[in-house]
Amino acid sequence: MVDVFSTSRSGLLAAQRQLATTSNNISNVNTEGYSRQRVEQTARPPMGTGAGFVGTGVQTSTITRMFDENRELALRQATSDFARQDVLASYNGRIDNLLADESAGLSKPLQAFFDASQDVANDPTSTSARQAMLSAADSLVSRFQLIDNRLRGLDEESNAQIAGNVEAINGLANSIANLNQEIVLAKGRTGQPPNDLLDKRDTLIRELSEKVGTRTVAQADGSINVFIGNGQGLVQGTQANTLGTQPNADDPTRQDITFERPGRAPVNINAQISGGELGGLMDFRREVLEPTRNDLGRLAVTIGETFNQQHRLGVQFDGEAAALGGDFFGVGTPQVIPRDGNDGDAEVQVSFDPDNPGNLTSSDYRAVFDGTDWSVRRLSDNSVFSEADLADEDGRLDGLIFEFPNDAEAGDSFLIRPTAAGASSLSVELNRPGQIAAANPLTAGEVLDDSGQVLNSGNGIIDRPSVTEIDGEQLTALREAGGLLFTFNAAANRYDITTNNDPGTVIGSAAYNPASQGGGTTLEVNELDGFESFDFTVRASGTPADGDRFVVDVNETGEGDNANALQLAGLADDGALNGGRASYQDFYSSVVGKVGTETQRAQTNADAQSSILEQAKADREAVSGVNLEEEAVNMLKFQQAFQANAQVITVANSLFQTILGAVQR
Repeated sequence: MVDVFSTSRSGLLAAQRQLATTSNNISNVNTEGYSRQRVEQTARPPMGTGAGFVGTGVQTSTITRMFDENRELALRQATSDFARQDVLASYNGRIDNLLADESAGLSKPLQAFFDASQDVANDPTSTSARQAMLSAADSLVSRFQLIDNRLRGLDEESNAQIAGNVEAINGLANSIANLNQEIVLAKGRTGQPPNDLLDKRDTLIRELSEKVGTRTVAQADGSINVFIGNGQGLVQGTQANTLGTQPNADDPTRQDITFERPGRAPVNINAQISGGELGGLMDFRREVLEPTRNDLGRLAVTIGETFNQQHRLGVQFDGEAAALGGDFFGVGTPQVIPRDGNDGDAEVQVSFDPDNPGNLTSSDYRAVFDGTDWSVRRLSDNSVFSEADLADEDGRLDGLIFEFPNDAEAGDSFLIRPTAAGASSLSVELNRPGQIAAANPLTAGEVLDDSGQVLNSGNGIIDRPSVTEIDGEQLTALREAGGLLFTFNAAANRYDITTNNDPGTVIGSAAYNPASQGGGTTLEVNELDGFESFDFTVRASGTPADGDRFVVDVNETGEGDNANALQLAGLADDGALNGGRASYQDFYSSVVGKVGTETQRAQTNADAQSSILEQAKADREAVSGVNLEEEAVNMLKFQQAFQANAQVITVANSLFQTILGAVQR
């Protein structure tokens, strides 16, 4: 009877544990990260007798957590990938909405500015048209600055979110390390897996994967090591290391992520971070935010430089005499940022190449001195240009001019960001309508006598002068020389060029053959003695007689002249960017299209990763999730087992009482 009692008692206890475990499963059906548990039971060792082995009951070996490591790893990876793409899609979408919006983007104010320029060309004497052009320029500049402010706001916001994620990661790492310690102690004390602690740790690692990509390695003592980036041990057993943020050595406005261990210097791990919200933020900053700011700055600088270049070739009538136009726009200078820790005080000088504004790229550059020579690396494609290479081009590279100091120390490094601040630094330099240089600085025509009669006997024509290079000194010199005389030399088929005040001294010539060019041709005039920085073209046609003379002079009374205004308005359709292949609007459209493509790609990837994440969750739940119907069936089964074992104890007790009664008789 004792054996029956012992056997039924073991069954009663086993059923009780099964009922308790099933009850716990049902209670935690909605608990995030809970893994269904199951009581594992085995038969007790049987007792040998002469008649054979007699069973001695059942024993509970362990309580198993229904858990699949591979499915958990897949869920962590899916969580990390979705978080990255979701952050990318969110931030990219905000830039896309900003640039593509008709009321907030650049297309309308850019078009309005060149429409206003065309209105000045249509009526150069109209003060209201000129004022409207200045107002449109102010609106264009304001829009550039507004967009740049929004982008800088996104930069600051992403920096704050990076710092917030770093703080959250550190908190999770510390919690995981503490759980590691509890798990090791619990397992060592009982020899059994502490299932609830394991679930809690897995949930924290999953939360960590949402912040940054992780990799885990289980240890024999029950602890788990967590690695991020390129093998940085964030959690190693019961020890948690930390992440930090610090200003970038090249650009203090940019936050870098560091890996910190006690007693060691922080290590920059920007390049190693991937996955999770943190990886998405780093990707957004590197792949979309900074390139977009550079692209917009490049557009602003190119508009400013090309418009200024043409505006300086016209004349204004804001004072008593015609004067060359000044800069219409104020354009900032390239940012040159010395690396924190440079040994020397030397500074690299970088300026925009006024002759080649269309060669600008959207790339940043790094200039490094090795102790002997300088080199410049274009960061967009890692092309390296030596100091000798640049010297061959007079320091010119990609629309920039580099000047290197002689007092640098070996290892000195400078980050050059030519266009990053281009949009924010653009300004309008003119404040009066009369300052708009709408007129051509030159006039051309036949020489007249005192009564205004034409002296030439042929039918040749020289007109439509167009200036390609001039400065204030040359304009004054031309005025003082009384203009330039073009005298046709029939024997040599050329125009001899002299000054009006000294017609006997030839200072240059322009070949012209009426027989082959009489239908019209453009004569390029340059390298005139005394006018070395004065280049222009004129349109020649017809058959001049030998000795026929034409004069090219300063346009002193051209308030109604619109020649330069037409050139300014025509810049809207010129290929000013991408090596002459893209107009301003074309380039802006390409920037909008590029951001839109990146946004669509990120959103598509986020949608795909969302589906993968849901499937990964379902796969985990298929193994670890609590099924209420299954648990209800188990509850009935274990209840019946409990009742049956209790009944066996009742029967055993009855039999035992019968034996006692027989003995007592």
